[in-house]
Amino acid sequence: MCSEQNSSINLLSCERSSNDLNALVYFPKRPKHLHPEIEQDKPLLTRPSTAAPRKRIFLFSAEWAWSPMNNRLNHFYLNPNQTGWLLWSNYTEDGNPPWTWHWELLAYGSRCKAHEKTIATHLLLEFWKWEAEHYLAGHYDKVSRSGLFSTAEVNTIARKVWKDG
Repeated sequence: MCSEQNSSINLLSCERSSNDLNALVYFPKRPKHLHPEIEQDKPLLTRPSTAAPRKRIFLFSAEWAWSPMNNRLNHFYLNPNQTGWLLWSNYTEDGNPPWTWHWELLAYGSRCKAHEKTIATHLLLEFWKWEAEHYLAGHYDKVSRSGLFSTAEVNTIARKVWKDG
């Protein structure tokens, strides 16, 4: 008999498996007062930060591989601060030497009481929907590293954006 674990995105205990990347995962409701916004549509920061956020929670890393010379690897982080929740991406600019690390604010939401996974889920969902619409971004090729989210949890969020992926 299956029983849910205590987290906002729950893998059913009978379906949890290291090999099962597409396990059924419960998708949480968006917190009432989160109000997700996309940084490029409605800038929160007047001067974009180049430094890493101090208090951050590693969510996962995803990789897009279009060809051996054209790929993308993003590391996603949740950053709680005094005014709300921020979704950050960290990536390497490797087009020309010297390679450099970049931090980019992707989305943000109002301060609200909810589990960090639930907040991160909805900020990521809104960002990926926006990116798919505005940049025609496709589904990632793989989750290269898990953090707060397991691969199955990231895949569940992705299925809400890319129905055919």
